[in-house]
Amino acid sequence: MTFIKTAQLVERMVYPIIRIVYKIGLVMIMGMMFLTVVDVTGRKFFDAPITGSYELTEFMLALIVFSAVGYTQIQKGHIAMEALVSRFSLKAQGVVESIVYLISIGLVATLTWQLAAHAKRTWIGNQVSGVLNLPLYPFLIAAAFGSLLYGIVLFVDFLISLEKVRGK
Repeated sequence: MTFIKTAQLVERMVYPIIRIVYKIGLVMIMGMMFLTVVDVTGRKFFDAPITGSYELTEFMLALIVFSAVGYTQIQKGHIAMEALVSRFSLKAQGVVESIVYLISIGLVATLTWQLAAHAKRTWIGNQVSGVLNLPLYPFLIAAAFGSLLYGIVLFVDFLISLEKVRGK
């Protein structure tokens, strides 16, 4: 099986999940905006802030980031330095991209592993948030899942860059 066929197979299986996770993140942005508006309004006009709103905003923000990184990679929305590499031949560009993707996969794999390990520690230790006493592990598991999806997209891009190296 060629690199492109493998990449296309992974795309068909995983990209729909990434799009769903991204849309969940969009809904969370709306929820976070609503929570912030209600909290600020309640605090300013009624002297009745929402207890734990700052904490909930922190958790939602982390989930929003991790729900969007995979989709952003699909869209090639991350910052890339192409001024020099774009002048290379397609094969040389593929080599550089392959190296960058391989390093990125390693970093994201480490991040995913450590998020999952931290989730396990917080679950075993019954760690909760300071104000609302929410368990921390579900948020860490969601972050690890988002990181895993990002790593899969990087893997697909790595396979495509290997195809460039092959000159196909």
